[in-house]
Amino acid sequence: MPRTRRTSSSQDSPTYESHFEHTALFEFSKVINSSLDLKFILSHILLTIMGKILSTKGMVLLETGKGRYVVETAKGFPSELQEAQLTIKRIPQSLFYVDKLRVSQYPWLASLKKHGVHILLPMFIAERPIGLLGFSERFSGKKLTTMEETYLRSLANISATAVEKSRTVSEIQQVNRKLDRKIQELNTLFDLGKEFGALLDPDKLVRLLVLSLLGQIGVNRYLICLRDGSDMKVAASRLDGPAPQGELLMKLASVKAATCVDDLVVKHDVDLREALLALGLRVVVPMQTQGQTKGLVLLGEKLSREVFSPVDLEFLSSLVNLAVISLENARLFQEAIEKQKLEDELLIAREIQKGLLPDVIPAIPGIEIAATNISSKQVGGDYYDVLSVDQHRHIIAIGDVSGKGTPAALLMANLQATIRALAPLDLSLSEFTQRVNDLMCRNTGGNKFVTFFWGVIDDRSRTLTYVNAGHNYPILLRSDGTSIRLDKGGMILGVLRTEVPYEQEVTQLKPGDLLVLFTDGVSEAMNKDAVEYGESRLEALLPSVRHCTAQEITDAIYKDVLHHTKGAAQSDDITMMVVKVH
Repeated sequence: MPRTRRTSSSQDSPTYESHFEHTALFEFSKVINSSLDLKFILSHILLTIMGKILSTKGMVLLETGKGRYVVETAKGFPSELQEAQLTIKRIPQSLFYVDKLRVSQYPWLASLKKHGVHILLPMFIAERPIGLLGFSERFSGKKLTTMEETYLRSLANISATAVEKSRTVSEIQQVNRKLDRKIQELNTLFDLGKEFGALLDPDKLVRLLVLSLLGQIGVNRYLICLRDGSDMKVAASRLDGPAPQGELLMKLASVKAATCVDDLVVKHDVDLREALLALGLRVVVPMQTQGQTKGLVLLGEKLSREVFSPVDLEFLSSLVNLAVISLENARLFQEAIEKQKLEDELLIAREIQKGLLPDVIPAIPGIEIAATNISSKQVGGDYYDVLSVDQHRHIIAIGDVSGKGTPAALLMANLQATIRALAPLDLSLSEFTQRVNDLMCRNTGGNKFVTFFWGVIDDRSRTLTYVNAGHNYPILLRSDGTSIRLDKGGMILGVLRTEVPYEQEVTQLKPGDLLVLFTDGVSEAMNKDAVEYGESRLEALLPSVRHCTAQEITDAIYKDVLHHTKGAAQSDDITMMVVKVH
């Protein structure tokens, strides 16, 4: 009788079981990697493992940074656990049982143990913790087998990768949404900037600001105030009651950034804050330029009832800055028009430039100054100025704006107005120059620039403190016959915002010294053969005329330039200033 070999079912073999688990892992990986929805991924992870180990409760804690973990999702646990946070300094590297570890070593286990968490399965990527999977005791009460533990660790490794990928993509999408919004805001600001820049009428600028706020932010209550000396005057409003008076609004002049009314500090007056809230106003946006508050924009809540986010406040600040720059430019422009009593700047544009140049040069003890400006066109782009800061300090300045005609003159008008506005401030010449440059960059957009030199003469210490912003180096001829060039300073004005501080230098002035400031209309004056006059020729001329008066020296230089050009057309403005020390 033949012997019968006993065979076991292939389905009961370890090989088959291993194949089954590999297939299950593959299917698990395929499912959770088929989606970037974190909620779906975490739910599938929990259901898969809870089904595998026959556990009735499960939770996922995800690491949020600096040892903080949050319960992202949970099944079977009390609802108060959802989004609960734990501080976990360290966790074991592999699967572990809560009751096998000492709470003294892992204090955070106490909270989980209280809620019936029995098994914890950490998720790591390259030894970096991603989160924890927590489960209640198995329904059967049995411990996990070695094979089951290995299988769960494999699930945790796959889960960690899927969770990290989902969170990374989510972060990228969030960044992209922020970038999209920022691009949209920038495009909006760019378009609005062109509209604001095209207006010089303050009333029209305020109306445009109102329409922009209504359209871009979506509010129906607003209050716009413009500063007039020590008072705040209402320029436009739509409120449920009477607008606050100027004295009350001046208390808000110390607000330096866009702020929600609820966040106003006590120094802004509690009663005022309550009054603003009663009027339905929720945000205060200061209209600032050069650190000074020129007005206020107060807004009510959004029509959507959404709160104002930091992004909203940032956009509001940018929008209001566009308006205040245009309003300030309009104010400066109107002042120039009123001062010169101009009715049509196109017809009497030459008078604008003449109005920029000093009619009378202030008398400075021991110093003799003469200056001249000869325009090449109806209105030139050159400029010089002499003004007294106080009894003993006096500013001398010379500049050359890119381009010619009325635009160049108006830019120089802005420069002069800025200088005269900043002159009384207690700032160093280097800080002055930085402020002037940054203001010009904002106002011109970098498409106009100015080469500029200015200095402060102190008639007590007999010193000259100066900054040269890309201008032709002035020539200082010493009484002993030596000469130096005043070249300390920095880049030209209006091209880039100041990154490196402007350098200033102090030089001693002695009796007999002669200082000559000039624009490139002097040094680059060409004859019919396209040969320039040159700075070396100017420097060589000075010793022969140094004993003349300042005005005679100015006339001699101009005469020598004309002699060189020999009737060739003047291609640029000729501007110079002669400072003679007695």
